[in-house]
Amino acid sequence: MTPSLPRRRLLAAAVPGLLAGCLVESSEETGGSGDETGTSAGDGASDSESEAGDDGDSESVSEGGDPAAEQTEDEDPPEAVGPDGSGLVVTDVDVLGVTDGGYETTVRARLTVENAGRFTYGAIELRADAYAVRPNSSDREAVGDAYVTRRFTSDDRFADGTERFAVEISFRSRETNARPDPDWYEVDAAVRRAEPV
Repeated sequence: MTPSLPRRRLLAAAVPGLLAGCLVESSEETGGSGDETGTSAGDGASDSESEAGDDGDSESVSEGGDPAAEQTEDEDPPEAVGPDGSGLVVTDVDVLGVTDGGYETTVRARLTVENAGRFTYGAIELRADAYAVRPNSSDREAVGDAYVTRRFTSDDRFADGTERFAVEISFRSRETNARPDPDWYEVDAAVRRAEPV
C-alpha cells in the first residue's frame, strides 16, 4: 500500500495549477483591456492626425494666398484701360487754324499727351471738343467734337514721354457766328481709351 503524501506537498502541487489558471485569465483580461486601450489610442491618434490634417489644409490655404498676390503683380496688362487708370494726361492744346468753307467750318488743333502711367500703349483714343468764344470773354459755346485714334507700331510704342496728335473738328458754319479765327475758338481734349501692350 502506497504511503500517503504529507499535506504540505499536496498544497504545494495544487498551488501552481491554480496560479496558472489565474495567470491565463489575467493575461486575457489584460490583453482585452490592452486591445481596448490600443483602439482608443488609435482613435485618438487618428483624431489628432485628422486635426493636424485640418490644420495643414488651413495652412496650405493661407499660404496659397501669396502666389495669388504674386500672380496679380506679374499678370498680363489688361486689354484696355479707361481715362482714370491709363496715366495718360493731355497737357497742352493748341488751336492751329480755322477754315470756313461756307457750309462747313473746320477747327484744326494739336494735342500734347503725356504718358505718366505704368503701361506702354499700342493704341489710344482721344476726344476733342471745340467751343466758339469771344476774345476777353469767359462765355463759350460748344460747336462740335471729334475722336482721334492712333495705333503705334511695334517699333514705336507709346511708353514714357509725350506724343502729339493732330485733330480736325468740323461742324456746320451756321452753328455759330464766331469768326474763322483761332482766337475765336478753344478746344478741350481728354483720353477716352487706351490699349496697353
